[in-house]
Amino acid sequence: MNLLTALENTAATHPRATALIFRDEKISREELCRRIRRCAAGLAKLGVKHGDKFAIMMRNCPEFVVVSYALARLGAVAIPLNFLLKPPELRYILNHSGAVGAAVQASCLPAIKEAVRGLADFTHLVCCGGDDPDAAITYEDLMCEDSEPPRSPSRTEDVACILYTSGTTGNPKGVMLTHGNLVSNAQACRDAIKFNRSDVFMCLLPMFHTFAWTTCVVLPLYSGNPTVIIESIQPFKQVAVQVRRHKVSVFIAVPPVFEAMARVPFWRPLRFLLPLRLCVSGGAPLPMGVLERFEDKFGIPLLEGYGLTETSPVVSLNRPDGERRPGTVGLPIPGVEVKILNDDWSEVEQGGIGEICVRGPNVMLGYFDDPEATRETISAEGWLKTGDLGRIQRNGYIEIVDRAKDLIIVKGLNVYSREVEAVLLKNQDVEEAAVVGVPDGTGNETVKAFVVPKEGREVDKSELLRLCREHLAAYKWPKDIVLASFLPKNSIGKILKRELKKDTQAVVS
Repeated sequence: MNLLTALENTAATHPRATALIFRDEKISREELCRRIRRCAAGLAKLGVKHGDKFAIMMRNCPEFVVVSYALARLGAVAIPLNFLLKPPELRYILNHSGAVGAAVQASCLPAIKEAVRGLADFTHLVCCGGDDPDAAITYEDLMCEDSEPPRSPSRTEDVACILYTSGTTGNPKGVMLTHGNLVSNAQACRDAIKFNRSDVFMCLLPMFHTFAWTTCVVLPLYSGNPTVIIESIQPFKQVAVQVRRHKVSVFIAVPPVFEAMARVPFWRPLRFLLPLRLCVSGGAPLPMGVLERFEDKFGIPLLEGYGLTETSPVVSLNRPDGERRPGTVGLPIPGVEVKILNDDWSEVEQGGIGEICVRGPNVMLGYFDDPEATRETISAEGWLKTGDLGRIQRNGYIEIVDRAKDLIIVKGLNVYSREVEAVLLKNQDVEEAAVVGVPDGTGNETVKAFVVPKEGREVDKSELLRLCREHLAAYKWPKDIVLASFLPKNSIGKILKRELKKDTQAVVS
């Protein structure tokens, strides 16, 4: 099954049911399929064909969905682009992927034009949400094509999209996700959580990220539930308005969003008015304090899950109808296997710490045009190294310990940054904390902490050190604590520790 077939199956059953809601416009499943056909016809007229790579650079909107599924109809490959990227970053992705064109929001056109200058393969530029004299065609013109578009059905094993991950070093790698990867992940999530027919989703996170795309777009379209598309999280107050107005019951986001909901005063009176029944956190580690403050305020469960781009992305989840283990990322979703392995791919003994490895229909096809990196990441038996360190508890629940690259070696002893961060966050004046290892020139590392105080609060470094002495072995104590005004993050709120390692001045108050 491919993405389009999954959507068309639900549309055939209930054609007039709402698929997408955007700025209070309701788009039925039947209408969405009609728009996809028109868009596919327009793209085909431009010359886009089976196997072509075609980029999409937009903020959240129905057009993002329409273009993506139109490409699936043609058997082409979508290249979602982060709208925050600069021209040199965009140029690398477009050149590396061999993209033949892009559908771009008007506000992103200057960056794209600069990025594609001189790229021979790039020939088609579609402007969405405005006119541009240099654009080959506007989205509205594209949609005027009313002929029946060619249908080049994508097979389950065909690549649906290539998502470029921001690498810790060097250039980003293109993660090839197949139609089977995405559809199977959506199905497994549906089976794990058992959504109601009446559930309404909200897509708040950026669609170019696999977490939002799979769980907030592909999943509800596959399961027949409507999704409310939010263009931007700002102003945050409008998110609450949209949740109430459209009776959003399933809310999927990253920890900073749930922290804001727990902290911002205007959400408080809405506790008994909001239709939310299920909230899922992913994309970054969920601090225990955020979970506790959120559940205390709203009285509904906040379920932590785990995944990564290379696994389409969901690997595991705490279930709403079973035992919930705060501090873990739950059990593997149906069809997905998880093991804890050593560097040589041998299995770690029960309860031991090692690299979390995943096998299942959600595991990527590989890295685009990078067979060596693919072989290093996926074993001959299909196990994918996640780069995360963890353990599996006796009841099967997965506990994330740290990122492998964030492991700090102090005089031959392992220090897990998350363990130190958890202690620092016990201080009531601390908003955020990040811990990194600093080489000392001898092959050894020292522990360095970055701490952001809560608004209007002052953090006492001596108090932080007291907490560390109380809860941690001496070799885990930070040798340096930096009070910062903010921590650098990516588009979904994950702290960029590589930035902290190479440049501390940018964040110091």
